Amino acid sequence: MKLARTFLIAALLLAGVATSQAWLRRTFTDAEIVSRAELMVVGHIQDGSMVRIPHGSGSSWEHHVELVIDEVLKGQCASNSMIVSIHYGLDPMVGQAGARTNARPDAVEIWDTGNSGRSGTPVSGDLRTNQIWLLRQVKNAVNEDTDWIGIYDPEDIQPLSRKAELTKNLPTDPMFDCQHDAVHNAISANDDKVIRVSIPCHQEPFYD
Repeated sequence: MKLARTFLIAALLLAGVATSQAWLRRTFTDAEIVSRAELMVVGHIQDGSMVRIPHGSGSSWEHHVELVIDEVLKGQCASNSMIVSIHYGLDPMVGQAGARTNARPDAVEIWDTGNSGRSGTPVSGDLRTNQIWLLRQVKNAVNEDTDWIGIYDPEDIQPLSRKAELTKNLPTDPMFDCQHDAVHNAISANDDKVIRVSIPCHQEPFYD
C-alpha cells in the first residue's frame, strides 16, 4: 500500500510539471467579451508583420502583429492600423491545416496552446482575412505577460459571420482612443521607440 501511494504521489508531481505552463480556461459569453473589450474592430494582419516577443525568463512569450482595421465596431480609432498583441497562451501558427479540408495549407491561425483542456482545432480563421478582434489590456504578473493591448482568450477573436450577434451587446456610446493607447504602451511620446514599435513589419517575421 505504501509503495502504491509513493507511485501515485510521484505521478501527480510529474503531471503537475508537465502542465505547469497550461491552465484550464473558463468560457465567456458574448455579453462579457463585448463589455470588457476596449476596442472592437474588423481587421486582418499585415502580411509579414508578425514578431515573436519573448518575456524576461524566456519561458513565455507573446506575438505582436500589425492589425489593418477595416471597420470599428466599438471605441474610436483615428488610424487604419495599429500594433496589437496575441498574448501568451494563444499562438499564431502557419500551415496547420491537417485533415481539415476547408483550411488553406498556408493559413495563419491562432491555436489555444495555453489551455490544458484545448481541442485539436484552431480558435480563429486565417488571420490574413478579416476577423472580429475584441481588444483589451490586462495586468498579468503570473507569466510575465505585458499589458500591450491585444487578445488574451480564444473568445477575443471571432469570425466575421458573428458580427450581428456580437453587436447586439454593444453599449450606447463606447469611447476608446487607440492612438493614445499606443503612445501609453510605448516608453514616452517623445521617445524614438514609439516609431520603432509601430512598424514591426520591417523586422524579420517569426512563424511558429
